Amino acid sequence: PRSTLFPYTTLFRSAREVPGIAALDLGPYAQVTTVSCGAAGNCSAGGTYDRSGHAHVFVVNEAGGTWGTAKQVPGVAKLAAGGPAFLNSISCSSAGNCSAGGQYSEGPSEVILQAFVVSEVNGTWGAAEEVPGTAVLNQGGFAEVNSVSCAPGGTCGAGGTYLDGSGSAQAFVVNKG
Repeated sequence: PRSTLFPYTTLFRSAREVPGIAALDLGPYAQVTTVSCGAAGNCSAGGTYDRSGHAHVFVVNEAGGTWGTAKQVPGVAKLAAGGPAFLNSISCSSAGNCSAGGQYSEGPSEVILQAFVVSEVNGTWGAAEEVPGTAVLNQGGFAEVNSVSCAPGGTCGAGGTYLDGSGSAQAFVVNKG
């Protein structure tokens, strides 16, 4: 039945476990934190799972209405060097073409967080990279991507937060494409 509040919406299907997340997640939690659809039946989702006692990030793609298998975001483990990472936002400009961002710690004992971005082109996720320019801005040791938005054609923008040298939170923006 259709909702009386939203008569033109179609109801969601039944929820199910993210395919492949059980193989990645060895700890007490896994969560999807962001979803974006580039076309009907073609979405990407991402989030966090626990392995080795701290957070790692994953993405999972839907193609033609079928969800694929969750996989670790390429390159984040190298950036984080054993520390935690979090995926905060994903946006798709078309099916199989997305960008995402979040934050990572530079190691298991580091409290310094850096911002990262990663892009998917034609269904293949590239390696995550530190957001260009944030290492210089982030003198206070806390940077993160909070939001990503992509337009048709692959042009994307991202925004987030960093702490300046006096410990004050500041905003940054960055473009791709």
